[in-house]
Amino acid sequence: MIKYNLLGFENFEKFQTYFFNTLLSSNKTYEYFVNWNKVKNAVMKYVNELSLLNSLTKIEPSRRKKHLYDLLIKYPQIIEVIPLLIAERVKNKKIDIFDPILEKFITFEFKPSKIKPDSISKIVQFCAKTGIIDLFGEIKDVHDYLLGIEVGLDTNARKNRSGEIFEKMCQNKIKKFLTSNYIPANNDPKFILYPIINKEKGRGKTHDIVIYKNKKPIAIVECNFYNVSGSKPVSISESYIEMYKVAKKHEINFVWVTDGPAWLKMKEPLIRAMKEIEFILNFKMLNLIKKILR
Repeated sequence: MIKYNLLGFENFEKFQTYFFNTLLSSNKTYEYFVNWNKVKNAVMKYVNELSLLNSLTKIEPSRRKKHLYDLLIKYPQIIEVIPLLIAERVKNKKIDIFDPILEKFITFEFKPSKIKPDSISKIVQFCAKTGIIDLFGEIKDVHDYLLGIEVGLDTNARKNRSGEIFEKMCQNKIKKFLTSNYIPANNDPKFILYPIINKEKGRGKTHDIVIYKNKKPIAIVECNFYNVSGSKPVSISESYIEMYKVAKKHEINFVWVTDGPAWLKMKEPLIRAMKEIEFILNFKMLNLIKKILR
């Protein structure tokens, strides 16, 4: 059961009310939208190839196929960039396309080592049919275009980034409230309870934060943010009940920091966890970590 008295609440009901009333509606920080380092590095990786392809934006439309063919002959490395121009990350540097006229799949390989006159003709046709050839007449700079493509592709990583951002938010805030007696270690591989819980030989997943005092682990903190309801928050709450029990046997405080609008739509599984786990906080309640560790 939540130690509501220790945390400064008169009863369990008042703790619940405060918890749900102070949930964050979003965890979108400035870092949420685009990982600019990742995007820029992805483009800079092909800076030479992009400079070569940029020549296609400067010539007559009727000469572009021949010019691309010649470029691929002289500089086969540019073939790796072609899928990126249609926002496609290729596995094994291959794309399988179903040709409805031939009624079969055609494999296109984007490996410099596979460059041969007949394979180049095939790649040039790929570029013509997917609109890449025409693209060079619509854009002024391939580098800037690919930068935009990478920004768009990076939005697919926002779901994972959301969890990482909340974890970082909690790590930074907890650090502010700890005195010099306590040392927080983020994702520390030196102390992990997961192998004990899962009865596995491997080290398993690291904890988001391990707090040490006199070089001894005295608390572990797990951080989760949920924008939408579903089965995952429920399964996490159940697994953390088990982790709390194992941590308690090791005389270590277990703190679950969880937040997000999803909990307003699925209070019951979280309330069940609150009846088992001693310390469940949301982001705004993290200042209470001082009361847990004293």
